[in-house]
Amino acid sequence: MAKLINQVIARAEKLQGTTARLTARLPAFSQRALAKVLGFDNQHPTLDSHLQMLLAVRNLINNADLIGHNPEKSRRHFRKEMASIVGTPTPVGSTKDFTIPSRSGELKVRHYIPAGKNTSPQPLLVFFHGGGFVVGDLDTHDEPCRLFCKEANVHVLSIDYRLAPEHPAPAAIEDCVDALKWAYEHAKELGVDATKIGVGGDSAGGNISTVVNQETVGKPYAPAAQLLIYPVVDLLHHYPSHDTYGAGLFLSRTDMDNAKESYLRNSKYSLKDALVTPMAGHLAGLAPALLITAELDTLRDEGEMYAVRLNEAGSHCVAHRIEGQGHGFINITSINKAAYQATVKMAKDFRALLDGKI
Repeated sequence: MAKLINQVIARAEKLQGTTARLTARLPAFSQRALAKVLGFDNQHPTLDSHLQMLLAVRNLINNADLIGHNPEKSRRHFRKEMASIVGTPTPVGSTKDFTIPSRSGELKVRHYIPAGKNTSPQPLLVFFHGGGFVVGDLDTHDEPCRLFCKEANVHVLSIDYRLAPEHPAPAAIEDCVDALKWAYEHAKELGVDATKIGVGGDSAGGNISTVVNQETVGKPYAPAAQLLIYPVVDLLHHYPSHDTYGAGLFLSRTDMDNAKESYLRNSKYSLKDALVTPMAGHLAGLAPALLITAELDTLRDEGEMYAVRLNEAGSHCVAHRIEGQGHGFINITSINKAAYQATVKMAKDFRALLDGKI
């Protein structure tokens, strides 16, 4: 066991993804034992045993906040961490990077096209990546977009919107509304069904998705469905999960505090505005939503409350909690089997929602 521990620590920083895939083959009891020996203080026994071990190694080689006070440093760190766990990319028909116009200038986007010859236009998911409004880009979320494209058999248009604090609220919202409108107007060019264009995103991207939907109600290009993955929906109020899962896992209270400060620095908006806190918005008449939470996520309770509020307002919402997982699990599908399975199911469920089957 001691020899294995030394090997894990020595190789982890350079071979984080390879190490994670190799240790995924260990029995659950061995993973838990290794995590304990590595000093992981597991206050949450239901956390996936492989994730316990990954967190133990991560805490040894990296104790940086996801969202720190230096945005460029945080972005470099997040890109490096995501690049370290990249495996063989999930195959899709093709991908294409290009730019589209917006009120702020040109936006970088990446278009994922499903494999095979479809006889009719397929749905489109306009995807907004997570990262606390501060980090993340087309590459950090390339693998989740590939999985959604393949498993839901939908086109995906991933949007590289402007980030805070350089571009505070509502910059990201404006970019993503413009991207949705552009996608609708260019549906034929993209080869997609204009009546089945959905929006979706994880964490901050989930927040953006909800706000974009609220802002476009009644417009021709309003989304047909929403995919909300552990979304930030209430930056104003306190929830029990903020405390229970706010330290020692994948997203901390410090990360969220820094994200809020960055998003609203030099902004005319406050936490009370629906443009920032969609829980405070008008929830009737919104597109059907698939809302995913993670059991051990600081954002869990606000996400699940938002699902309740949507249904109370008459906006159809199907909510699923992913047991044993924490925040960010769609980004670790290449190294964690349970995260992969949950993301695949999510993709299939979203297609069913678009097709009116759930």
